[in-house]
Amino acid sequence: MKTRRGILVVDDDDSVLMMISDWLTRHGYRVFAAGDVSTALKTYAENRDEVDLLMTDIKLRFETGFDLADALEQQYGFRRHVFFTSFIWEEEVAEALVSRGKPYFEKPLKFRKEILPFLETFFSEHPHES
Repeated sequence: MKTRRGILVVDDDDSVLMMISDWLTRHGYRVFAAGDVSTALKTYAENRDEVDLLMTDIKLRFETGFDLADALEQQYGFRRHVFFTSFIWEEEVAEALVSRGKPYFEKPLKFRKEILPFLETFFSEHPHES
């Protein structure tokens, strides 16, 4: 039986990816980290029974977090996505976030004030669905 919730974290900035991964690990989550869409898809495929949530940056080097979320939905039916971005002010990003109806956070991420309370609520409302 799974005891820790698994989160696939995707960001193309290695320092940001390490910071988010370390923070989540310290707070009891199992983290699967990836720096791009293809690595994230491979990581998900190899660990799909352990991944409960995707947290992805929207702007990645050659693709987007939206591309990743779409691929996970199409290939695996996985729909538990959370986005984060520094570009919330860009009209196309804001429109895409609203149209998807998924949670999102603005960088810099506020772990204690926003992320941790969100995760606690999210996982209490979505008990081990993997």
